[in-house]
Amino acid sequence: MNARSLPLPERGLILLVGIALLASGVVFYVGRDRPTPAAHSEPILLENVLVVLPTFRDERKVDLNTASIVELVRLPGIGEVLAGRIISYREEHGRFASIDGLLAVSGIGPKVLEEIREQVTIDAEEGRNSGGQ
Repeated sequence: MNARSLPLPERGLILLVGIALLASGVVFYVGRDRPTPAAHSEPILLENVLVVLPTFRDERKVDLNTASIVELVRLPGIGEVLAGRIISYREEHGRFASIDGLLAVSGIGPKVLEEIREQVTIDAEEGRNSGGQ
């Protein structure tokens, strides 16, 4: 057998073709295990499906007569400014007699009051206990 030596350009070309084939095989092998990104980018449309998102709320009601700014800010629609106004109003005018008394606080209207009504309370027991002792 006569081993013929290939010229340098032909050897380089054969080497490049071999590398290309090897790279194609690796890409094909690795790529088949992964889902294609296009499959995940399309939205999934569902009809007649009810989605319930959990909400984590503290079930304890916030007492308007004793609540701190931190407690008041947790209420929907009440930021730091309104919480500060509620406390200032409470300090200036005394305890709230009813939840509707919040309407006297600047910045709280009927809409905000209705949003928080189920989450606040006026603890009448505390007023009676502290006054009787």
